[in-house]
Amino acid sequence: MTSSVQRLSDPVIAKYREEYGAMNARLPGAQHGWVTSLRDNAISIVARIGLPTRRVESWKYTDLRPIHRAEFSAGADSVVEPSMLKSHLVDDAFVAVFVDGRFAPHMSLLKDLPEGLEFSSLADLMASGDEEPLEGLGEIAELDQPGFAALNTALMQDGGVCRITDNVSVEKPIQLVFISTENSSAELHLRNLIVAGVNSQATVMQSFVSLGPSAGFSDVVTEAVLGQGANLRHVTHQNQSATAWHIGLIAARVGRDANFDSFVLSSGARLARNEIRLRLDGEGADCSLNGIALVRGRQHCDNTTDLDHAISHCHSSQVYKNVLDDRAHTVFQGRVHVAPDAQKTDAHQMNRNLLLSRDAQADSKPELIIHADDVKCSHGATVGDLDQEALFYLQSRGIDPETARNMMVHAFAAELLETMPEDSIRRYLEDAMSSWLENIALIEEAA
Repeated sequence: MTSSVQRLSDPVIAKYREEYGAMNARLPGAQHGWVTSLRDNAISIVARIGLPTRRVESWKYTDLRPIHRAEFSAGADSVVEPSMLKSHLVDDAFVAVFVDGRFAPHMSLLKDLPEGLEFSSLADLMASGDEEPLEGLGEIAELDQPGFAALNTALMQDGGVCRITDNVSVEKPIQLVFISTENSSAELHLRNLIVAGVNSQATVMQSFVSLGPSAGFSDVVTEAVLGQGANLRHVTHQNQSATAWHIGLIAARVGRDANFDSFVLSSGARLARNEIRLRLDGEGADCSLNGIALVRGRQHCDNTTDLDHAISHCHSSQVYKNVLDDRAHTVFQGRVHVAPDAQKTDAHQMNRNLLLSRDAQADSKPELIIHADDVKCSHGATVGDLDQEALFYLQSRGIDPETARNMMVHAFAAELLETMPEDSIRRYLEDAMSSWLENIALIEEAA
């Protein structure tokens, strides 16, 4: 009882309860009982379990107190010209643009969607009251787990809903671009839903970018449901202002013989956490989780995965790399749980860290929890700096020290992009990594 009272009296929780009470009637779908019920249940969970602190094992390396102390706004109407987005768009893709958390159809490129692909704004669907297109919303992300999923569910404002019909293969990537405008300090609760039907195939990319210095907070939850034999590639590029905050969760359920392929490139925000919770729910399910963090200054980036092998004959692979400069801090936590009946599991994870400064810090915690005996599981982690002999070799061939350094860093990070089949997305990510290296002396110092 004491613990519950303490949570209810927590000033952060009290603030959000008050905020929800003041604005729930204005949130999308407030006129429909099923939406209100979903939100009410979520805010009650927030009040019961609170928000994570460093005393929670899965959050022990990431201190959220600076976010709770910061002042955020509700957002404002901002004018953004389409020309300002050009460098943030993937070539030859269907594009949905959100500006400060609001869907901007006039800036999106969603004409001539192929038959079998449906895209809608979450806010529009909730306002319509039609439950069928939102089937799965709130069912994949576990609201009672430590994190922001329950808070996001209570306050979700907008986001993208992608549905791919059975046996449909979408050839072009689908890109959701979330823009933070210059000087924005908005607190955004964004929610996305992806449903990939039986034997469907698609690539969905989420880009989080800033058009100038901003100090907002993005709380993002993406739920994905993969039917039998579905193939979904999900790519995240987080490059927000170095004075912004970003907490993201991808929760996915992978069906029989389905494949979920995830890639995360994180180079922005003063504090970023990219979490993936994945359940392999049918025999033959397969997933590949890869990520790269490029951080400098006093940036903090946390990549956390929680993978549940719930059934037999499933495969998973995880490779995460971090490049750290100055006083940056990265975290990798990779948890693989193998259920008692999940025989013939094949699960591997690796975390590699490249430190460019003596003051940088990389925390790595790969973890295996195995309750079956006929499995192949492994994990590992490495931390090191640039190979001085290799640097000397490059410089002895006439390459200046800065270029030699950048070449080695690029080779370390870009290795994970080589298997990506979509040329346009691979070029986009390679350009993003090159830009980070080229501007290494022009960083935006976090406050």
